[in-house]
Amino acid sequence: MKKAVITCRAGMGTSTMLTVQVKNVAQKNNWDLEVDHASVDGIGSFQGDIIIALSDVADDIRAKEKNKAVVGIKNMMDQQEIEDKLTPLMKE
Repeated sequence: MKKAVITCRAGMGTSTMLTVQVKNVAQKNNWDLEVDHASVDGIGSFQGDIIIALSDVADDIRAKEKNKAVVGIKNMMDQQEIEDKLTPLMKE
């Protein structure tokens, strides 16, 4: 099982909506993916595999989190984009 955290600056609205989309994509693809959400400040203690955020936040996170996969999503309502970006990580 892989673990992902979805993050946004405040850890409320955007990350919650993106969490729903990621869970839908994971279910559709039968991925064994545990998903949670948090603010950017809360991801320092994250002990999982994938950090997912909107693209602008993902760029900031990549500079700090060198040992985790960071996925930037441009359109959180685009399930195809989410699927395309997560599929390679789910095959690892």
